[in-house]
Amino acid sequence: MDLLERARALAACPLFAELAPPVVIRLAERAVPRDLAAGERRSTDDTVWVVAEGSMAVVARGAAKLDASVSSMRRHGGTASAGHVVGLVRVVAPSTPVVEAIADRPTRVLALAVDDVRDVLEEDPVALASLAGALARLLVEGG
Repeated sequence: MDLLERARALAACPLFAELAPPVVIRLAERAVPRDLAAGERRSTDDTVWVVAEGSMAVVARGAAKLDASVSSMRRHGGTASAGHVVGLVRVVAPSTPVVEAIADRPTRVLALAVDDVRDVLEEDPVALASLAGALARLLVEGG
């Protein structure tokens, strides 16, 4: 994925949709694309995962067995499909539980280091406010 494709994938996320284009570009510059095979696992220990294509079963660490299957993880957690961001809350609240994720089919994600996202948001208080507003709307809407 080139820079423009990464920026498009980020802008397609409801949480990032209202960010100013320069902020999206700064995030895209730091985003690392990863293609996951079905069954590959990731966590939000130090990374925010943006699902660009495909989907992942997600669960808070400890809510399911470490070697849990996709269906077991879904039963105890949920699904993150294209446009979902996994682990973003840990950027502003590091004590938030780590999320474990497993690709249920071939999935493309963008990896953003938590520290990189935090740096971009600290540089731009308007971006942080926009992100907080988008998160609040999604929570109210149940999205």
